[in-house]
Amino acid sequence: MTNVAILGTGLIGSSLGLNLRKIYEKRPKDLVISGYDKYGDVVSRAKSVGAVDRVTSSPIDAVSDADMVILAAPVLAIEQLVREIADALPAKAIITDTASTKTEIHRWIDEYLPEHNGFVGGHPMAGKTETGPDAAGIDLFQGARWVLTPRVNSSEAAVTTVQNLVKQCGAEVMVMDPEEHDSYVAAISHLPLMAATALYSVVRASQAWPELSLLAANGFKDTTRLASSDRDMAYDIAVTNSSNIVHWIDRYIAGLVELRGQIEGTEKSNENLYRLIAATQWEYDLFRNGKVGREEKGLSDTKDLEPGMMDFIAGGWVKEKLGQMDKDAEKRREQADLERLQRRDV
Repeated sequence: MTNVAILGTGLIGSSLGLNLRKIYEKRPKDLVISGYDKYGDVVSRAKSVGAVDRVTSSPIDAVSDADMVILAAPVLAIEQLVREIADALPAKAIITDTASTKTEIHRWIDEYLPEHNGFVGGHPMAGKTETGPDAAGIDLFQGARWVLTPRVNSSEAAVTTVQNLVKQCGAEVMVMDPEEHDSYVAAISHLPLMAATALYSVVRASQAWPELSLLAANGFKDTTRLASSDRDMAYDIAVTNSSNIVHWIDRYIAGLVELRGQIEGTEKSNENLYRLIAATQWEYDLFRNGKVGREEKGLSDTKDLEPGMMDFIAGGWVKEKLGQMDKDAEKRREQADLERLQRRDV
């Protein structure tokens, strides 16, 4: 009999419960999943959708005989959970978590469970803006990267067990140290969340919002989608990874300032603006089509791209567009010269 305790039965916790049930579908009696959530209606709903077998009223009750403990609560709630279960946790128990930041999680484990060798930190790079057990599904992690952050004293059995769980959920394991993880996800996960929040807040604050909201279509909705992320999760991310997020916000601001300068600049800078847009589109299309990893060479530094190279990379349309821009600029100059002559004749 395998006893699993899931502490936090929202989207991620319930999806893990459903995956565990799928793994044991041929021998369902060999698995018991105990669920705990600070919101009683949430854990009751998790049982209704089949994510847990047993509803518990406290974290201690959930972990008392657990072989595996999954901490799937918001980041800041995990410290309290670890503190509460520290004395009740079986020595044999393997522990993992699903938090979006890892440095603080490891610090809390070091503080409350310094000798326990069963902890392996984890972060599935998957999710939805929808929350709760009703949004959970066994396919949530399919094809996703799942970062594992073992401790120095993590046992081989613990690491292997958590790796196997990840693979059984259809995800691909990546191993990092906590600080490395937090610096990377600040760029590709937390910055987009904060950017979406800022963009929606800025536009929503406009006095023209009643009209703007009528015009807002998929472009605006897609760009600001992450603004509807779980508020507790978003706040906890900002608090526990603040320095890394601020670093990337500063870089984003610098990028916006550079782009703003090109947009309002002279005709000469318009060529650079188009090169930036073209190269970025090219890179993004490669990324969306699966060209990821260290073997891919970036093309975003457009300053080093000669016209012939851009033509080779992106196709003849770049050269054609630049040629048309030159023709348009020449026409505008001719028109301006003509208007000056006409004013002089008058």
